[in-house]
Amino acid sequence: MKIVLISTYELGRQPFGLVSPAAWLRRRGHEVTCLDLTRQELDALAVGSADLIAIYLPMHTATRLACKLIPSLRVQNPGAHICCYGLYAPMNAEYLRSLGVGTILGGEFEGGLVRLAERLSCAEKNDKIFPQGLKHLEAGRSMSEPFEAQDKLKLRPPSATEKKPQGSEDSALRYRGGDALKRAPTTFVATQVEPIVSLERLEFEVPDRTGLAPIAQYAHLVVPGGGYRVVGSTEASRGCKHLCRHCPIVPVYNGVFRIVAQDVVLADVRQQVAAGAQHISFGDPDFFNGIRHAMELVEAFHREFPGVTYDVTIKIEHLRKQERHLERLRDTGCLFVISAVESIDDGILERLDKGHTREDFLYVARKFRELGMTLHPTFVPFTPWTTLDGYLDLLRVLAAEELVENVAPIQLGIRLLIPEGSRLLELEEVRRMVDAFDAESLVYPWRNADGRVDLLSEAVQSIAAEADRKKESRAAAFARIWEAAHAAAGVVAPELRVTEGRGVPFLSEPWYCCAEPTRDQLVSIGGAAKPASAPRTEKVMAADGFV
Repeated sequence: MKIVLISTYELGRQPFGLVSPAAWLRRRGHEVTCLDLTRQELDALAVGSADLIAIYLPMHTATRLACKLIPSLRVQNPGAHICCYGLYAPMNAEYLRSLGVGTILGGEFEGGLVRLAERLSCAEKNDKIFPQGLKHLEAGRSMSEPFEAQDKLKLRPPSATEKKPQGSEDSALRYRGGDALKRAPTTFVATQVEPIVSLERLEFEVPDRTGLAPIAQYAHLVVPGGGYRVVGSTEASRGCKHLCRHCPIVPVYNGVFRIVAQDVVLADVRQQVAAGAQHISFGDPDFFNGIRHAMELVEAFHREFPGVTYDVTIKIEHLRKQERHLERLRDTGCLFVISAVESIDDGILERLDKGHTREDFLYVARKFRELGMTLHPTFVPFTPWTTLDGYLDLLRVLAAEELVENVAPIQLGIRLLIPEGSRLLELEEVRRMVDAFDAESLVYPWRNADGRVDLLSEAVQSIAAEADRKKESRAAAFARIWEAAHAAAGVVAPELRVTEGRGVPFLSEPWYCCAEPTRDQLVSIGGAAKPASAPRTEKVMAADGFV
């Protein structure tokens, strides 16, 4: 088959959700085009000739952008089968179906994409026949279906003037041909037979990064003194053991995580180092979910690539419980650790079921300073429970703990995201405070009881955006946020003492967690279906991730 895999955004990295399934599909003889729309134009020729268009949805912002893109894809190629896969696909299945998406795949999606391609290319085959390299799934053990698998997409009936072209397939799978640019693609009912959520154990293959922009065009590592390093990225595990209420992983994986074999990870790193990577960013939701796997991997990594540095994402809870391993991380080239702290208010942390306390965070921050390591805490400072006093407390702690330069300014303006399926909706107080689900925005909207808090969130986002445009230092942006927060609270801002220029390494496109995008971060890409030679001026930044 001719298959197009599309990513609308994955935080400045080459999308693992494209390069991994590309390897699976190409190995089985399919012609695959990968398009990362943050670095490439939408290839109208590839889209127009595709049998299957699959869009990767790892996060909220990527999904919002995809929803704007899908209608133009259907216009360009109404005969193509459209699939959405990744964390946010099952959570937003109903809305995606309404846009014309025929297949939804969540969890371990590579097998589902292979099976879908096999089914579409050989419709006469029995659905019980699995392609080479895939095993039958063990009922009740390897598959999870919290969403209805036999979800049907109902499309409009044909008008009196519309006729089915000669030779087209009378199939529930697809309908090709006809005047592609002027009418609906099909008159049939599309039935999905692949499980919407699969947690099967896969034998991962080495990602195939062919066709994407060079890694030098992606996010780079900014190092103290003004230098930079080319960054590659990979994943050593997926899913997560934990059940944080606000996390988008939980509705799909529900406490399950899967390991990528060490030889596959190292082979992927090897090809990126050969392409110029000087630093590797591990995109695992939590690198310490499998501590033995993680430590054996970094030892092997350091032996083979002693001059290459790396970063990982680890929960505060794990950093404290596994602190004996921190020195070894440092000594094997770990430049920094990202950790989703979210809040320093114990009441909010309890509501989010984060598994750590304010004291745990302070302990870890001080431990990192003692070891000469760099911690990059991420936050969701604006929640329904945030108060102005609580926000000022956060700023004071960051200043006192010498973390101002460790936190991207936009982190201080992020609002909590409550998507469909969020465990936050288990809390009665949350159900009472949210508005009805907004299908287009893909969230349950909420407002803080103190309107000044919501206004401060907007002000902080504006300061952060302006600081980014002007290339201000993090310390300078923090000082402006400090003044704005105290003004919002109606108090005089005390003198701020921040040592500017300490210098910490950080990625040029920070990793944001579980939050609504800022106003500046969403762009319309519905018009992206244009010739590949057309100039692209939009730049998209995401305010969420899956940490």
